[in-house]
Amino acid sequence: MSKKKNTEIKWFDSGNIITSFIIGIIALIIICSQSFAVSSNNTFQMFGSVINHNSIYLLVVVYFIILKTNFGKRYFNYCNLLLIFLYLLTTITSFLTLIQSFSLNTVLLFVINFVLIIYLFHTMFRDTRVWKEFKLGKSPFNELSNDWYFYTLIFLSLFLLSVNLISTIVIGGVVISILDTIYIIFFGRYIYLYREFLDYYKKDINNIGNFDNIKESIKNTVEDVTEKVNDFCEDNKIDEKFDKLKDNVKNTMEDVTEKISDFIEENKIDEKMNDLKNKVVDSSNDILKKVDKIKDNKSSNNHNNKSNKSNNSKSNKSNNIKNNNNKKKGDNK
Repeated sequence: MSKKKNTEIKWFDSGNIITSFIIGIIALIIICSQSFAVSSNNTFQMFGSVINHNSIYLLVVVYFIILKTNFGKRYFNYCNLLLIFLYLLTTITSFLTLIQSFSLNTVLLFVINFVLIIYLFHTMFRDTRVWKEFKLGKSPFNELSNDWYFYTLIFLSLFLLSVNLISTIVIGGVVISILDTIYIIFFGRYIYLYREFLDYYKKDINNIGNFDNIKESIKNTVEDVTEKVNDFCEDNKIDEKFDKLKDNVKNTMEDVTEKISDFIEENKIDEKMNDLKNKVVDSSNDILKKVDKIKDNKSSNNHNNKSNKSNNSKSNKSNNIKNNNNKKKGDNK
């Protein structure tokens, strides 16, 4: 039972549960805002009001619904571009609102949106071309830890909630402020979990701020291992033993070489090898000479045979001529 409990993931550490909560909270915000704001029974008017006042929420809920599909999982980085673009527009809008009507509420809202866009930018763009080309790993905002971003968002959202509760009298405004605060906290938790995933499962990302502890631990481990190896070598005098072994091998090789050279000199191996070489050369020369003689004898025999054949043919011809002449003389008689 204890092993099963250890492997179970708590609800606030599950990205799937957090995204489901975010979708539900956005749905509540849209429903509550319209129920408090619209008193008309016209369906088209209500639908137009939903789109005008909650367009960002609608697009964000579409983003989270897409993430639960195979398409969203496959093109996750492209979906993140849409999310960052939406919050960039929200940050610009809150900044313009701050310029038009400066108040503590608008200041806090702008700061929250600014922290969110920085948090998104330095989390969702990791392990992408944008991260490598723009060298975001060297950004000063990347030095801030994941916990710092998350707890800063919680503090700012709760501070904004307290300001809204003090300044708001209508019950609808109180409910919407509470739901907005819950949404910001859950949305920050979603970014936090994704960054934790990158930190612990994709450690090849070029991140300076969050991996100092890991680099330091690796450095300390290497130093400890090196120190232990050096201590072991010193305690067991490994260097001295290695030097002695090296000297022994060297001396042994010198002795063997010397003995081999002495043996060669004592037994006159060089002279014997030279004699053997000369004998082989002489014998090969003799064999070549004999082969040449055999060839000469064959050629002379062939010549004699040819001459004998020619002489025999000539004598046969002369004998035939004599016989013919004798026959003619007998016939004449």
